[in-house]
Amino acid sequence: MTSDAARDELDLDAIEELCGSATPGPWYVRNLDDDHAMNLVTVSTVPDTGRAERWPGFDHRELIAATLVQQPRYVDCADGLWDQNAAFIAMAREAVPQLVAEVRRLRWLVEFGACPTAGTTGTEFVMPLDDEMLVYFREMVDVLVERVGICRAEAVARINAVYGTRESVAFGVGLMGHELPEYWAYGTYYSRDHRDRLPIGDPTADADIDFGTHPVRPAPPKDSPFWTLEE
Repeated sequence: MTSDAARDELDLDAIEELCGSATPGPWYVRNLDDDHAMNLVTVSTVPDTGRAERWPGFDHRELIAATLVQQPRYVDCADGLWDQNAAFIAMAREAVPQLVAEVRRLRWLVEFGACPTAGTTGTEFVMPLDDEMLVYFREMVDVLVERVGICRAEAVARINAVYGTRESVAFGVGLMGHELPEYWAYGTYYSRDHRDRLPIGDPTADADIDFGTHPVRPAPPKDSPFWTLEE
């Protein structure tokens, strides 16, 4: 099976729709008793009390499923894994939506070449940054906002798209600190002109550059993992 075929078979929208239409979570495993005081293993919308309530001393409207019903004996899997099956069902209510979200994130990484930490760093940047480089990258954002005039969300997205790819992270963002933030920031917005030049933020070196007509790079797609802030 090819990777494309495997992707086609995993319909995330359909899985998400099923999750959304099911009884809201969280779900819990409950150990109850039937009317003969025999074990009754269920999945419930309320936690187990530890009292093993006997039917009819519990509210049937709180029960999602049963993995063991002994009296009458019509739910009783041959392998005897009633508790494990109930734990799996309860876990799946929250785990499946999380897995769908993670698969979507990983597909983004593959499609757009983002580094594996995209969406997990705890900052607006998709690449892992120490405290010093976080300050440096935020100064790059300030350059784009204050000197180019784009919004902060786009500035972050552009920086993520250029420096937050697998290839860029492998190169090492720490090496960027040898230049002023302007040197790298302009390259995320402007393309090279007909003379193969990019602005670098040096007033002398950029003196003959017409910023009004200089080629501009397209912003990264809005559905990419590089957009981490709201506009």
